[in-house]
Amino acid sequence: MAAFFGIDERNAQGFIDNNIVCLPHQPDGNFELHGVVSPIQNQDLVFIKRCTPQSTLHIKAVGVVKSSFPIEADAEVCLPVDWVWQGEKEVENVEEVLASCGDPLYEEHNIMVQREIIDLLPKRYQLAPEW
Repeated sequence: MAAFFGIDERNAQGFIDNNIVCLPHQPDGNFELHGVVSPIQNQDLVFIKRCTPQSTLHIKAVGVVKSSFPIEADAEVCLPVDWVWQGEKEVENVEEVLASCGDPLYEEHNIMVQREIIDLLPKRYQLAPEW
């Protein structure tokens, strides 16, 4: 099963237009490479999200990572992504949303959020009904 990575929409400018997801920077300007690059692999799911203070998660886009190898784009370290869904999906009453809400990039472990993301995927990315 693929891993799920949430990206804050404030850090996602141009990702959809350029079919990429870029790694966040630390406060000193260096990339947060340790613990981020290696976990994100080919076929993992990434999603652009926005959180509200009322513990509501808004999913703005869902993509599938196309390669495990970073590419350089305008001095950024990025992974190629096929953005397969765009819109506005509100996920309400999700526990643990606020714990990672402010993080620019995090791995999503909440099974309910994962299910919502899977449901947004085109049929070609979903498992056959018998699974």
